[in-house]
Amino acid sequence: MGRFEQARYLRGFDKPILSEGEFFLLPRSALIWQTEKPFFSRMIIDEEGLSQAIKGAEVTRLSFKQFPGFKLLRDTLENSLSGNWAPLEEIAGTKLLPADGKYSLRFSPKTSGLTLPFAYLNFEIGDFLESVEIVKSNGDRDVITFSEQQVAPAADVRAKAESSKEKQP
Repeated sequence: MGRFEQARYLRGFDKPILSEGEFFLLPRSALIWQTEKPFFSRMIIDEEGLSQAIKGAEVTRLSFKQFPGFKLLRDTLENSLSGNWAPLEEIAGTKLLPADGKYSLRFSPKTSGLTLPFAYLNFEIGDFLESVEIVKSNGDRDVITFSEQQVAPAADVRAKAESSKEKQP
């Protein structure tokens, strides 16, 4: 679990759209992505798919059957956030590249033969995943920077995720 800041760069806009919040990873169960600024929302990617709620009301539900690429994206984030790089190296067809005492990895679905809603992902890795850049085929991109990451027992992460949900305005 930890914090994130996300900068979304969209074609036609001079400045990125900024957001920040907390994430909670429950391995092989769910990734909870809770945005606190500019407004509160909570996205959960679990075994069924993706659901998003704003102010406690579900506004989106997508199954992996509808959008299979979300499963790969969830698995990619789960593996990278938990430091499990072997599956990502295998999918990317390349090894982690050392750079200034850290590592980087680029994953392009085209080279892997997959059709996904992004052109490529760039990972920057230190002790934990430090950032991921998601570049879409239309040129839009998201840069997500992670901080305050900590590994804790699943029960503690689940309890923190539940208490954090109750902080919403």
